[in-house]
Amino acid sequence: MDYIGSKEKLNDWIFSIITKNTDLTNLVFMDACAGSGAISKYAAKLGFAKIISNDILELSRHIIRGAISFPQTQQQEANELIANMNDLHGRMGFFYKNYSEDAGRLYFSNENAKKLDACRIFIDNHIDNNKTYLKSYLLLCLLEAMSSVSNTAGVQAAFLKKLKERAQKPLIVKSQPSLHKPGLVKTYNSDILKLLTNRSFRDGYAEEIYGFSEDILYIDPPYNARQYGPNYHLYETLVKYDTPTISGKTGLRKWQNESKSDFCSKKTCLDFTKQIIEHTTANKIYISYNSDGLMSLKEFKDTFHNYEVHIHSKSYRRFKSDSSDNRVYNETELKEYLIEIRK
Repeated sequence: MDYIGSKEKLNDWIFSIITKNTDLTNLVFMDACAGSGAISKYAAKLGFAKIISNDILELSRHIIRGAISFPQTQQQEANELIANMNDLHGRMGFFYKNYSEDAGRLYFSNENAKKLDACRIFIDNHIDNNKTYLKSYLLLCLLEAMSSVSNTAGVQAAFLKKLKERAQKPLIVKSQPSLHKPGLVKTYNSDILKLLTNRSFRDGYAEEIYGFSEDILYIDPPYNARQYGPNYHLYETLVKYDTPTISGKTGLRKWQNESKSDFCSKKTCLDFTKQIIEHTTANKIYISYNSDGLMSLKEFKDTFHNYEVHIHSKSYRRFKSDSSDNRVYNETELKEYLIEIRK
């Protein structure tokens, strides 16, 4: 799946630091900005007692439910439903009317946009309300299929002027791997500070299971001013399928009231991070960041001078949204940081 900032390639390095000389069997791990789920999925394999996974975008909870918590007993049913989805004829629904060739927004070919609509309507019409994890699993599979044929350069804030090769291929929904560990992860769709300060967000679950005491908090915030809401608005609209009011050349949903993050503003990011650290019950906090971020290492050290702070670093390749020979990229070294704060 196209998703900037995924820590999949850095998981080994990150968790070698987090888990060093640590017995995980009784610890609760919180993945505060879960995104595409790479950190939560890796943590689920390591032996933590429980995992709390949260992101301000709703798409994240469906990815994580499907990739971690989907029951093995429902896999055969899911495979049959996926086969039915691939046999569907396209429908002229929201994606076709707004994000297709005919709509003038070249995110998808006409046929793929129609197939997205048909599959998304099928999920709502064929999944009982009590099969929450089956629905999330099918949405995960459809998100992956969408990503494989989208006509973008990696993010969805803009589309390409012509259909590239992958966007001309037919959309095919495929079964996705799942860890099949029901009950291990509890997912939330919230601003992280609200989640930490307002216990009602946890629906009694954390009070019963966790006692509101995450032991390790991991934060992978946006590093710059680019909000994730507009960058992944198509994913968000696919999982919600709420026929939102959209605007502009690229058809953005009104993401500002849904997913605007204080991490993305130079004026607010440091204080926002400080409040999160103050409100977590974790004694060990780890923050992924890099040398291009809005907050400097000096600001981190000065702000958290009352705590024990360790900075771990690793050289890392910059993300390139496409491989065009005509694009000029910043070739200076990029440093990935893992900032360790101990209360």
